[in-house]
Amino acid sequence: MSKVVPFKARGVRAELREAFEQRIVLRIRRERLHPGAIHGYVVALSRDFCLIAEIGDMLRFDGYVAIAIADISTLEVDPSREFVEKALALRGEKLTVPADFRLDDWASIARSAMTCAPLIAVNMVEDDEGEISYVGQLSAVEAEALVLRELDPNAQWYPDTGAYEYEALGSIGFGNGYLDALWQVAGAPVGPQAPRAPASERLH
Repeated sequence: MSKVVPFKARGVRAELREAFEQRIVLRIRRERLHPGAIHGYVVALSRDFCLIAEIGDMLRFDGYVAIAIADISTLEVDPSREFVEKALALRGEKLTVPADFRLDDWASIARSAMTCAPLIAVNMVEDDEGEISYVGQLSAVEAEALVLRELDPNAQWYPDTGAYEYEALGSIGFGNGYLDALWQVAGAPVGPQAPRAPASERLH
């Protein structure tokens, strides 16, 4: 049975905690940031953030995304939960939980993600377009921003780095099929790195 939970009606953290402890597959919406839903299992939880093991449209696990709990507008138990669980089991899909994943803040999330995968997607919030994704490797962590050595959509490394400010961050993803394909084509970056304008300046 579908159970839609309005934001803060019972407490989103309490619902996430229940889903985390009981391994309940969810659909999570962040209407301010993205028109679609995040589909998957909560595999880590802190006061301000949660980590979701995503289930793709082909009903296979497809990486992870860390989001801020404050951005959640609604969440619900997947109305097709029984079917999804059986399909994953029959396909041999195993839920994997990243070890020692830190969810203290965006900096710790980015660092933890880089220990799990060669690339991360830093998804920045732009008022008119929602989230815009920047893919690459974490180069440095600054007081107000993540510094990323970035790839373009054709798997070409930019020669410089970009700073992505925490206040405009919507989510951080890693370990999905698209990022894996980019890494396979691009390989490790080479060449010098020079600083680029902050993401906020580049988006406006």
